[in-house]
Amino acid sequence: MKNFFRLLIFSWPYRSRFYWSLVCAGVAALMWGANISAVFPLLKILFYSQNAQVWVSDQIRDTLVQSEVIEARLAEIRRVSDQMLNKTIDENQIKEKLRAYADAEIKSRPDLTKTLHVESQPETRVATKPIDPLDHQIDVARHNELSGIALQALANNKGSLNRRAEKLSDELSNSNLWNRRYKKIQPLVNSYLPHDGFHTLVGLLVMVMVMVVVKGVFQFFQDVLVADLTQLSLFEIRRQMYRKVLALDMASFETMPSAELMARFTNDMELMAQGINTIAGKLVREPMRIVSCLSVAFWLNWRLSLLALIVVPISAVTTARAGKILKRAVRKSLESVSSIYRQLQETFQGIRVVKAYNRERYERRRFYHEIKSLYKKSVRVATIDAISDPALELLAISSVCICLLAGSYLVLRQTMFLDLGLFSMQLSSKLMTIEDLLTLYAMLAGVSDPIRKLSNVHAKIQRAAAAADRITALMDIEPQVKNLPGATRNVKHNLSVEFDRVSFSYNGRDPIIRDLSLRVRHGETIAFVGHNGCGKTTLMSLLPRFWDAQSGSIRIDGVDTQDMHLTALRSLMGIVTQETVLFADTVANNLSFGDSKISRDQIIEACKKSYAHSFIMNLPEGYDTVLTDRGSNLSGGQKQRLALARAMLRDPAILILDEATSAVDIEDEALIRRAIEDFSRDRTTFIISHSLSTMACADRIVMMNQGRIEAIGTEDELRRGNTMFRRLHEIHYQRESA
Repeated sequence: MKNFFRLLIFSWPYRSRFYWSLVCAGVAALMWGANISAVFPLLKILFYSQNAQVWVSDQIRDTLVQSEVIEARLAEIRRVSDQMLNKTIDENQIKEKLRAYADAEIKSRPDLTKTLHVESQPETRVATKPIDPLDHQIDVARHNELSGIALQALANNKGSLNRRAEKLSDELSNSNLWNRRYKKIQPLVNSYLPHDGFHTLVGLLVMVMVMVVVKGVFQFFQDVLVADLTQLSLFEIRRQMYRKVLALDMASFETMPSAELMARFTNDMELMAQGINTIAGKLVREPMRIVSCLSVAFWLNWRLSLLALIVVPISAVTTARAGKILKRAVRKSLESVSSIYRQLQETFQGIRVVKAYNRERYERRRFYHEIKSLYKKSVRVATIDAISDPALELLAISSVCICLLAGSYLVLRQTMFLDLGLFSMQLSSKLMTIEDLLTLYAMLAGVSDPIRKLSNVHAKIQRAAAAADRITALMDIEPQVKNLPGATRNVKHNLSVEFDRVSFSYNGRDPIIRDLSLRVRHGETIAFVGHNGCGKTTLMSLLPRFWDAQSGSIRIDGVDTQDMHLTALRSLMGIVTQETVLFADTVANNLSFGDSKISRDQIIEACKKSYAHSFIMNLPEGYDTVLTDRGSNLSGGQKQRLALARAMLRDPAILILDEATSAVDIEDEALIRRAIEDFSRDRTTFIISHSLSTMACADRIVMMNQGRIEAIGTEDELRRGNTMFRRLHEIHYQRESA
């Protein structure tokens, strides 16, 4: 998860959106709890035809009764405290007093067999419940209080009695405060709210609808803000990740295929988006809704509500265990997605070879095995996810059932204690009514909906965590080729390029370049020849520091290339490779390659020098013609001339041509050779080619063999003094004559 939270840091600049989404989620959660709590007045209206006026009157009466009961409890504590002070209290006296209170409680107990009493008034019809007489409540309170403090009194624990007295005093002050509040709003309720029960019901439903609309509006704004936050965070992650990838050296790209990179930029990013959206959305909104409902539930009966939460630790353990398994499964699934991307890329890029060798069936079989593997891994992920949802929902419903059964026992038995056989558990501070229980049940049911929605949150976060591991693994790669501290940007080439005892190996074991030394004067054209794999292209890749040599040094005008800033070093060079890379953009944009300083006139001039202007003008839109992917609507020679024009536009001091004419016909080769001869004047030029005609413009030819320079000189010198070059020369002319 640490990598997931690392990526969440990219959301920090947009935290104001998150704060506003918190506000919206808070208001929506309040409306959710308020809507469900409307069950209580609804039941009051339906069960007893009660209106707001009667409810306020009942609250005033109840708070007065509560105050009287609390005062009776305080009086009992004071009486016991006085006896403790006078040392006149003993166990027999307490037992005798408890029996007296019990007898008084039995005598004052109301007759519950009486039917409901109905009062008719001109403006309202009110059905009232049997009311527990004040005398009975006071007798019960005295009996319970004395039972509770008896042990402390016999132990002469005055501190405990004082703390109990302070607590009751606070409760008395709170009860009196609510009594004053109800009395204050009573005139307003009597004046402005309807007296008829049905009209009260209509008003209640209208208020509920208004709260539903308000909740919907704020939830809409929260969803929009979270979506904006998510996309902006992904924007930053993608931008930084792309910057990091472009800064990697060639060795990193060799070890990680482009299809793997694409999978991390697309599929992994999508999972990361789901994780951020879940964290800022559901993980904020749903707990707020839970808190909203639980607050009302705890206000109604905190003991029963607490009983309903006994399954929370079980849910937490189940979720954590499932999450670990899910994360491993998701990681394997993402690896399969990367494999599919890789195969698709290989197949589509090599579609000519696939069709030429009739390998469609083979590719279909390969693809079948890949998607079959993805299917199995995806089903495993779905199975783990599917198990967690009903399991958590079952635990949530179980908690509600436990609470409902315990509450039903209290209501049906008209008691505050749950009898468990060996002991009793107090689950209420007062006798509960059916509407209290149903409202509590409604609030706990309101909790179960957000819990159900939260059941897949952990799964989504684990998916995002697995994706974050892959994303950060890419971002944590450190390039081996990088700028040294204090690297110079003041780079020029007017003297020479020197290779001083250079050695290089791709894997650190098998050397490709072996102790090679070569000095090239400014303005000189050097041609490299030799068998495939002898190190020609590798040597030229060391010059712009695509890789760094393991030993030796490469100097330009006496300055080691590793002491130069990479940007400044590569700005000296124009490179044309055998495989011409063109982008799906206009011809002009392909040539300028994002350099806004290059004008259209400069582009045209470069194309004329590379003999590309004539065929460009024959394209449908000329220089504004959009090329297809990789320039597939151009011939090989045309693409090579465009690549040469792009190199010319840089006006490089060093020109590197790697098999620039290997894939072109004779006519195109002649044009490219003529362009190279004209452009290479007063530039240091390195040519890699198997064609002797292309080497004709070289001042010297370097014959390489197994990573070393076997011979160096002009064409005539090598033909006379080097057997390998002479054989190459003979093969070339035999092919030309054929």
